[in-house]
Amino acid sequence: MYDPVIGDFTYTQQEVVAVPFVQAHQDILNLNDTFLAEMEKLDQSCGYAALREKYLTFPASGYQPSKYLNLTSEASCDVFSLLDNALLVINPCFDIYEINQQCPLLWDVIGFPTQLVYTPQGADVYFNRSDVKAALHAPQYVDWAECSTHPVFVGGNKSAGGYYTGGPEAEGDLSADPIQKVLPQVIEATNRVLVSNGDFDMIIITNGTLMAIQNMTWNGKLGFDQQPATPIDIQLPDLQYAAVFAANGADGLDGPQGIMGVQHYERGLMWAESYLAGHMQPEFQPRVTYRHLEWLLGRIDQL
Repeated sequence: MYDPVIGDFTYTQQEVVAVPFVQAHQDILNLNDTFLAEMEKLDQSCGYAALREKYLTFPASGYQPSKYLNLTSEASCDVFSLLDNALLVINPCFDIYEINQQCPLLWDVIGFPTQLVYTPQGADVYFNRSDVKAALHAPQYVDWAECSTHPVFVGGNKSAGGYYTGGPEAEGDLSADPIQKVLPQVIEATNRVLVSNGDFDMIIITNGTLMAIQNMTWNGKLGFDQQPATPIDIQLPDLQYAAVFAANGADGLDGPQGIMGVQHYERGLMWAESYLAGHMQPEFQPRVTYRHLEWLLGRIDQL
């Protein structure tokens, strides 16, 4: 599972870990000192720092309280949105899925290069092309979009904005968060499940996913006992651009990557933190994710 929504999505996997995330990447985000100081104060006053201190621990310190951020009465504690908006001011091409991206906005065949929907003049969204629709036997009258403009989950009451408010995340999905039942069952049935997060992903933040894992019981225990620390050493040379390097007289410079992340395995669950990777890990770090696949298929015992 790559950069997955498995726990309290908007609270634990975004709000609680947002401020230390931007602090760690300030060298490429460039938030001004005054604004960042305000965010650090909110991190304390909204209780996020205390939650991290108590629950982002190894071994797990106990079950985390179920939290929900009311965006009407607690709007000032929505540090995640405040940070995202500020980053778009500094860098209009800021990509919440891969925070190191700069301008220009890149062309994307599915029309979603960042959190902004964008297709340059003269280009078409691939799945909206009539020939692609015909090949897929899809109706020509339906416009395809990567993210639906209409509610997908329709549980609970309908809000004034047209979205539904049911479920643990108040987004219309009435099913329990995966860490509560489904994910532990899969781990216990297979003893070979991999959960991974890319460190350049801000929509699902690495430490938020780790906090979700530390709130999950599987194979008789809560969370990991030990903090992940074993490096992932990628010795596979580049194959994708080898010909380009050779054409430029740079044969061999695209050799093994070296240390590209951190791994940890306990009781059937493999955790992998990926360096220099955003939300779409196979796109950003194909050699690292190839190693993940080898482990998932049982061909190797460690990443």
